Amino acid sequence: MYRILQSYLINRYFRTKYREAYSSLRQILAGVPQGSVLGPLLYLIYTADLPTLANSTTATFADDTAILTVNEDPTMHRSFSMGAHRLQMHLNKIQSWLKTWRMKGNEAKSVQITFTLNKMTCPPVKLNNEHLPQANEVKYLGIHLDRRLT
Repeated sequence: MYRILQSYLINRYFRTKYREAYSSLRQILAGVPQGSVLGPLLYLIYTADLPTLANSTTATFADDTAILTVNEDPTMHRSFSMGAHRLQMHLNKIQSWLKTWRMKGNEAKSVQITFTLNKMTCPPVKLNNEHLPQANEVKYLGIHLDRRLT
């Protein structure tokens, strides 16, 4: 099994084509072949130890990840702050994990949304020291979710 996986992952090369010109061959040093049968399974194994936090939920499908925190404190302002604080703690753990495994979260493709019937919004959170934009709607796995979950 080891030799099969090794042959699948090493000694792979790529080159690019622009119009009729080709680049020289370059070795691929990381990753798995896109569209491969083993790719999703190997990604799941690689990310199996993605950090979790007691008061949050991590939802993953392939390389799409959503982190959800909930706080039902009756004093609204405190509730929103606590939810954002928990989300930031989880993002910090994930950012540290990504650094350890030489991966990078893409803050440009990430958004923060507050699901509520209230008009208030959670305080902003950061990934890679960049504020995540606040959204009124988010698309996850082809489903559009708005702030009021309608």
